[in-house]
Amino acid sequence: MSEEEYPKRLLKALERLEKEGEKVVYVFSAMPRRYMDERSAAMARVGALDEKKMSSWVVVTEENLVFIRTGLVRNRVDKFPLDKIEDVEYVDEFQDNTLKIRVSGGAENVRFYDDVDGIRFYQHMKFRDRGQE
Repeated sequence: MSEEEYPKRLLKALERLEKEGEKVVYVFSAMPRRYMDERSAAMARVGALDEKKMSSWVVVTEENLVFIRTGLVRNRVDKFPLDKIEDVEYVDEFQDNTLKIRVSGGAENVRFYDDVDGIRFYQHMKFRDRGQE
């Protein structure tokens, strides 16, 4: 998806990250379990819909993994340093596109709206330390 297709609220969050010195590497429409409600879970089950209506994103910067939940009043942003991520694994590879991200002893399941995005994220996270992709 090109940058002009992102919702305005996400673009503002990305601009804020860049002002903080973060260099954005990837942006994926994805739903961390902590942000999931019935409506968003249903949208994730049917796959990628209209990107303008998505409200949850996973952003990979050069230094952090960032969960962004866009809102009407303000965005919720959770950052995790990449060096604190212990592992990324598929929860159920053939049922849905959900990955488990282990961070400093905790874990978060993240469902990607697009299969290809989930694969790209997995490969980036698995091979980033080795300088491969």
